Amino acid sequence: MALLSKQILKSPFLSYLYLGFIGATSVLAFSPFNFKPIIVISLSIFIAAIINSENFCQAFKRSVAWGLGYWIAGTGWLIVSIYYYGNTSIIISISIILIMGSLLSIVFIAPFSIIKLLNIDANLFIKSLVFASLLTLLELLRFVLLGGFPWLLPGLVLLDTAGQNIIPILGVYGGSFILYFLSFVIALSFLNKQYRIFLITIFSSVIFLPQHNLTIFYPKESLSISIIQPSLDPFKKYVDGLHKNIEDVLVDLSGQQSNVDLLIWPESPLPYLHSSNQMANFNSRIDGLPEILSGAWKYQDSSLYNTMTILSTDESYAKRHLVPFGEYVPFENLLRGIIDFFDMPMSSISAGMPNQELLNTNNFKILGMICFDIAFPLSYIHQMREADFIVNISNDTWFGNSYGPYQHLQIVRARALESNKWIARGTSDGISTIVDNKGTIVSKISKGTKGALNGRIYKTQETSFFYEWGYSIIPLISLIMFMFMFVVRSRK
Repeated sequence: MALLSKQILKSPFLSYLYLGFIGATSVLAFSPFNFKPIIVISLSIFIAAIINSENFCQAFKRSVAWGLGYWIAGTGWLIVSIYYYGNTSIIISISIILIMGSLLSIVFIAPFSIIKLLNIDANLFIKSLVFASLLTLLELLRFVLLGGFPWLLPGLVLLDTAGQNIIPILGVYGGSFILYFLSFVIALSFLNKQYRIFLITIFSSVIFLPQHNLTIFYPKESLSISIIQPSLDPFKKYVDGLHKNIEDVLVDLSGQQSNVDLLIWPESPLPYLHSSNQMANFNSRIDGLPEILSGAWKYQDSSLYNTMTILSTDESYAKRHLVPFGEYVPFENLLRGIIDFFDMPMSSISAGMPNQELLNTNNFKILGMICFDIAFPLSYIHQMREADFIVNISNDTWFGNSYGPYQHLQIVRARALESNKWIARGTSDGISTIVDNKGTIVSKISKGTKGALNGRIYKTQETSFFYEWGYSIIPLISLIMFMFMFVVRSRK
């Protein structure tokens, strides 16, 4: 394998094609594939290729090639949204995926090629710490640049392994830091022919040994819930006159769950505003049902918000992290009107404010997260400490039967483990779940199934170490190691 890689890397064209393929294999480490060690293999080959580059320009091109494979394969399910649901031609759809992959690669992967310019006089482990810090800082930038896109974080693959115990202490990006470090040690020890270290590091793959059948601990305080999954055709949602069919499905499924404390409906299940006459009429139909926590469209101060609302009290949380192109259009003045995909319904949403109040029901405090919000753990530090549990609602219908919903659920599970909170997740057509505070799926409704998921969600009072202190440890270590690199270089 190593000799084959060396021969391929001698040809510029083959080297870029090869690295793109290696980057693409990384997706197999994530759900639903879960061939977890592949992420370290892919990263190690990528790192070795950058270090062995002849110059910075070649290192930059190799980084972009690996990143293109990583992002296009990892988020290729978006073509379902763009082509099938976005009513866009296959050629334009593929072009959008290529442009998006290129942008993500250039912004979040290519800067790593700077290590070709660094000549650090330090041992293998110090170098690995420094370079792992650089990759971690690039990963943390995914939370803020380009509106934020913290998807495909390597630390996610530690779920269901011996290494998952890192997550409630250092978070998902702490898990990423450790995987980056192991990948660097493997790459550097092989390149420097330090085969003893190489073999020892290979044995560290025990971090990926499966960890199954965790005992679920049920606290005393809980809430009985029913998650309603209507599984309706999204093409018919905004067709005039068809809103009654949506209402009928929601009422029929909910009416069968009269003994629960809380009904959870998915993200924006109804095609009209919460303040509309249709909603006023619909309220009379749900008057006898248990309390409902539902997605809703709200219009306030000339702005449209995607909200999670307790229908009986009108308490709301407005979604903070919007989906690019789905809920807002970057460079709107340039892109609006070019193709139908850039004019999808509800693609002019306003983002909710930071530090919104928790929702209250039955003497429980609920932290609401809508769809993409669940990928941003650092946006909810204060609320996470105060919440009894989390409710995440989403509309993954737009992902079709792709692997997108499985990646989304993997993020939800990691957030539960990271925060030590139970999570109730309600989606339009799956995967709806109840996840315990150890990231274990307690029960679920599969993709494309219409029905109700009944169960209980439990209050946990203890805040995880990650949300008390751990969230700052890895960023601080990464910054310190990055500064150390410049200090060492300045003394030469």
